[in-house]
Amino acid sequence: MAGLPLGTYVPALLIALFLALMTFALLRSRKNQHEAWKGLAARHDWTFSETPGAMEVQGLHQGRQLSLLTEKRGAGKHRHHVTVLRLDLGDVLGRDLVLEPEGLGDRFLKLFGRRDEETGDAELDAALDLKRVSPEVRALLRAPEVGRRLLALREQAASFSIVAGMLEVEHHGIPETLGALEARVAPALELADALSTARQQLRGRTSG
Repeated sequence: MAGLPLGTYVPALLIALFLALMTFALLRSRKNQHEAWKGLAARHDWTFSETPGAMEVQGLHQGRQLSLLTEKRGAGKHRHHVTVLRLDLGDVLGRDLVLEPEGLGDRFLKLFGRRDEETGDAELDAALDLKRVSPEVRALLRAPEVGRRLLALREQAASFSIVAGMLEVEHHGIPETLGALEARVAPALELADALSTARQQLRGRTSG
């Protein structure tokens, strides 16, 4: 009895090879992610934990709680991973401020006279949607370095907000290298540092 022609097996072999390559790439990606997140924790003296399908780094910055973790968004073919950073800013901006990037809906409402609160800085006011801004917080947001850091987050992050003193920054995807992970974390830390410095300077001028 004659065997099947070799060509009969080719499609199955190609599919098997493709699946093997996909599995290898996925395993390598997860290994790289694990090493990057573990390395970030070690570099900053933070803690790293991992559960099936999720990773988290926790620690302190300026004595305030910081958390960097992976989360899932969407469902079905729209399901994707994001990296979320949450940093407690303490009382530097108070607990009343609500700060978010200005969206198309906000711009549309402005056409009909609905306006959010403003800092007095045209570039910031065009980029941010603000609620419950006290005079001291307005002065902090207008500090040049603080403004630069806020605008940088507006450009770099998929979304970000400051609500009840908590900064939350979300990026699409999960970095696979330590350098890329540091680049996700740095803007938030730089904003926190800029706010702390600006408040010290503002209080120094007031007391002087």
